[in-house]
Amino acid sequence: MLNPTLLKVNQLTISFGDRQVVSDVDFTLQHGEILAVIGESGSGKSVTCSAIAGLLPRQGRITKGQCLHVPSETLWAAANTPSNAPLGRGLSLIFQDPMSSLNPSMRIGWQVAETALVHQHQNKSEARNLAIALLKEVELPNAEAAFMKYPHEMSGGQKQRVMIALALAANPEVLIADEPTTALDAPVQRSILTLLKKIQKKRQMGVIFISHDLDVVHAIADRILVMQLGQIVESGDVNIILEQPAHPYTRALLNARETNLFKQNEPSKMPLLKAVNVSKWYGDFCAVRDVSLSIGMGERVGLIGESGSGKSTLGRMLIGMLEASSGAITFGAETVDTYNHSSMTRLRRRAQLVFQDPYSALNPKITIMSALVEVLHHTGVKSPMAFDHANRLLMEVGLEASDANKYPDEFSGGQLQRIGIARALAMEPEFLVLDESVAALDLQIQRDVLALLDRIGRKRKLTYLFISHDLDIVASFCSKLVILERGKVIEIGATEKIMCQPSTEYTTKLLDSRPKSLR
Repeated sequence: MLNPTLLKVNQLTISFGDRQVVSDVDFTLQHGEILAVIGESGSGKSVTCSAIAGLLPRQGRITKGQCLHVPSETLWAAANTPSNAPLGRGLSLIFQDPMSSLNPSMRIGWQVAETALVHQHQNKSEARNLAIALLKEVELPNAEAAFMKYPHEMSGGQKQRVMIALALAANPEVLIADEPTTALDAPVQRSILTLLKKIQKKRQMGVIFISHDLDVVHAIADRILVMQLGQIVESGDVNIILEQPAHPYTRALLNARETNLFKQNEPSKMPLLKAVNVSKWYGDFCAVRDVSLSIGMGERVGLIGESGSGKSTLGRMLIGMLEASSGAITFGAETVDTYNHSSMTRLRRRAQLVFQDPYSALNPKITIMSALVEVLHHTGVKSPMAFDHANRLLMEVGLEASDANKYPDEFSGGQLQRIGIARALAMEPEFLVLDESVAALDLQIQRDVLALLDRIGRKRKLTYLFISHDLDIVASFCSKLVILERGKVIEIGATEKIMCQPSTEYTTKLLDSRPKSLR
């Protein structure tokens, strides 16, 4: 027997000003079903779900169509009427970045309880008890102690569990999860997906799961909608769509996750960078412990480990952004010494960092041209030559010279990451540390950015340290892997060997924790 229909979306059409971004979208959501919505950035996934939740930004409007909550016969989104937002009254959301969704100055337990206070009209004692029960339901250890913590005292996976608890506090029939595991490493990602599936089955919620990760979708979803340029181009059972796609766009999305190794220049046997017994202490906590490694000129090295394993700390120490507590780091013939100003000035021209979130790394109040020229002035390039150089950098990373006068909020995530790469290249570096620099991008955009890095790396003979929690992405790009566990290097070797024959239980666990079916 089929589950009863929970939501009906009919001919939903959304415009931003004169630009139509979603066109005639039709679908249903059943009780107890997980419906995945996939597509590239800009395909209309999040905008569609924002409209259903009544959360369209001010410039967005529904020009046609509606969303009907079938059990109550209530319109949740309708053309030419003010949004009657169902948030807290049948619908809840989980966002990608819990840190930006949680109040940093408020204890997490009261953030969960606040929903019960507002939407269920409970008193403080009842809301507190419900919050603790929900923290237990999302399997946070010691829920009573967790209630009193602030967001910064929790790991990424724990904060995402808090977001799930916060969503459940409204007792929703419909849960929209927008890229809820994108920024998490594989073991934590799998634990969150398992938790979501368990809670969904127990509560028989209908879940709309937005994702660009097809492996995650295959693991958790029952049905799939494939969106391209604001339209649904294919829909159906998860296994049929992902194993026998009918539409060329769906096939292109599937092909984007192929992990063929990018061809790179033969790395030099001469080391560009060496670390010997490097450690980093924060009080009594050791973030990185006795790490020794060598990176050859032109080599691409992947640095892999779970959240908190010390990846980013090590990457920053290698280029002098953090001081090592002990040990020695040499770059070329020069010792990395954070107290030597002239030495660090030379190093910062030779080594650059590309961040995970390019938007937060760019000043939103200045144009891209100003951001690039600011860096070029530090290298001694004066105007107007700096403007010409900035335009060449933009074209080198696949953008147009006309993009120079735009602001960061006028670009997509993939375009912003290209700008971040252009800014790093402005220093004419030899070495780039890429810290989760494609983690938040959809599969096709990831491949495009990796292809760009591959092309630039071969042309400029660059050396890369690629920090990531995604083994498949790193395996496609790097010839050598370094595996970190709790600040210690436990395995170093050729990518192919480690991926096929890992020598430690921890590496095997990382490989095994990649998404598999949760049914």
